[in-house]
Amino acid sequence: MKIYLYYKVDRGYYESAYQSWRAHGGAFNAHLLRTQHTLYSWKREFEKLGCQVTVDMRSSALLPQDRRAALPLPAAKLARALLWGTRLDVWLLQQSILRRIERFNPDVVFIPLGSSIWESTLRTLKQQGRLLVEWCGLPAQTMLARDRVNLPYFDLIFQPANLEAGLRAAGAVGRIEYVPIGIDPDVHRPLALTEAERARYGSDVCFIGGLSSRFHQARRQMIEYAITHGVDIKVWGGYREHFVGSPILRVWQGQIWGEEQVKALCAAKIGLNFHVDHQAGELDRGLNLRAFELAACGVFQLLQRVPSVNEFFEEGKEIVCFDTQEEMLDKIRYYLGHDDERQRIAQAARSRVLSSHTWQQRAQTMLRLMQEARS
Repeated sequence: MKIYLYYKVDRGYYESAYQSWRAHGGAFNAHLLRTQHTLYSWKREFEKLGCQVTVDMRSSALLPQDRRAALPLPAAKLARALLWGTRLDVWLLQQSILRRIERFNPDVVFIPLGSSIWESTLRTLKQQGRLLVEWCGLPAQTMLARDRVNLPYFDLIFQPANLEAGLRAAGAVGRIEYVPIGIDPDVHRPLALTEAERARYGSDVCFIGGLSSRFHQARRQMIEYAITHGVDIKVWGGYREHFVGSPILRVWQGQIWGEEQVKALCAAKIGLNFHVDHQAGELDRGLNLRAFELAACGVFQLLQRVPSVNEFFEEGKEIVCFDTQEEMLDKIRYYLGHDDERQRIAQAARSRVLSSHTWQQRAQTMLRLMQEARS
């Protein structure tokens, strides 16, 4: 099977790839792909299964990332900012995507949610008879409007949670199949950190993820409660402008991508994990990406309880959950004081994901479903 995989790369991932490329050399796009852990793993696993995969990770037609890398970083930022406001550059990118797909002639056009592809581009691909596949990991109510209008064009949507009702209400008409998230043990693994890295990333508790005032109200309140009760916590992610007047601003460390994320996870004694705000029933199946990443890195995880947790981990032996902010605080304090127990649970979780929750296993399911959709 031939798979064309498109994804628009955000600025931070480009800058992370740029720093890695400057340090190690080689092909810039190889560094860029490595910052996108899931895409990197999908490509590897589909190729192991005999597929031919091309990955297109551009966000500009006139100044794609590999060309931009030839410029000094400040100049590249300025040039990209000037192009960002032009509809011409985005239109040219859409036309370029269509030409690349025509030349490659794939069996599947795979476009994960968040790729910011135009509705008109999908309409053209549908008229050409292309099989369109999407990975959709967000409830419909949290999507951007441009992503919701694209839903009706996809023939097959992979959902890592129980999102179908919301996706149908938002306009999805194609086949929707449940495929849980996985991990790549070559990407998320325990790392031996230097003293400088431990100083930068280390803390008792770590949280990496969104804390916007729009979609993350529940988790924001939890994080703020931990901070105000003296927990040594580092928060990594975007939305700094949303932290005005919040104690989160005191512990916010900025955004990190790629290997830096793995280092930040490995440097923490406890990884906090919360799901995005959701409707009742949407998390009766599936866990988020961080649940598997923390486990694969051998980091003890405190997860805000969802109904699906026992589908993947044995609570109390491989993962520890909480319901209320008071319970969260009590368990943070308890497990910080019980190193052996904390480490034993973390190692059990790592063993579980390596045996049962890898992208190698998930890719086999995804490939079978794509083959069925073509028949």
